[in-house]
Amino acid sequence: MSDSNITGNPVPNHQGDLGQAGAKDILIFRGAEYWPTPEDVIREVHAQGLSVRIPRNNIPSNLVKGLSRIALGHIKAVMMIEKGTEDDLRAAFEELAEVEGHDPAIDEILTRRYEHAPSRWLEMPESDAKREIFERLGVSFKPGIFAYCYYSGATYYLKPDETEAPEDLAAKGVHAVRGVIADTGELIQPDAEPATAEGEDA
Repeated sequence: MSDSNITGNPVPNHQGDLGQAGAKDILIFRGAEYWPTPEDVIREVHAQGLSVRIPRNNIPSNLVKGLSRIALGHIKAVMMIEKGTEDDLRAAFEELAEVEGHDPAIDEILTRRYEHAPSRWLEMPESDAKREIFERLGVSFKPGIFAYCYYSGATYYLKPDETEAPEDLAAKGVHAVRGVIADTGELIQPDAEPATAEGEDA
């Protein structure tokens, strides 16, 4: 089985549906084990781009550069507050920040800029006080889409004995490349048949 990687920078996705002009879109879920919050995903993408391995048989046709979107999902993307508002949530943590001996991380998180606003509360340090606030206000988190980027192309990592991408991938517009280890110049020899898809900022 071969893989593809999706790269790009996400932007908050708060409007519109994902279908555009018949172009197919891709949904990628990032796991909380490696990315505890959606903001962790966004930080990584801004730092080094989005990279997602996709099985070769799952690379769809009709991916259109500049139109197809790569939607990013996370198990804690959507925040629910059953007994108040986000202003109430902020006020509760601001009160906590006034308590002598409180965790200084609370102050830093309250003033930090977030692209995915609910991640602020996920990143508050774990404590009995945080659990009490969440329970009192009925705070919970659910899966959802939190960002997207635009597809701009795909590449296939050649094996040593190959000179071009397999026909089925080439037919989908996938371009062949050779991977090289930057430090040594040694060719990367994929044990599968990885491909890379690229995205652009919206």
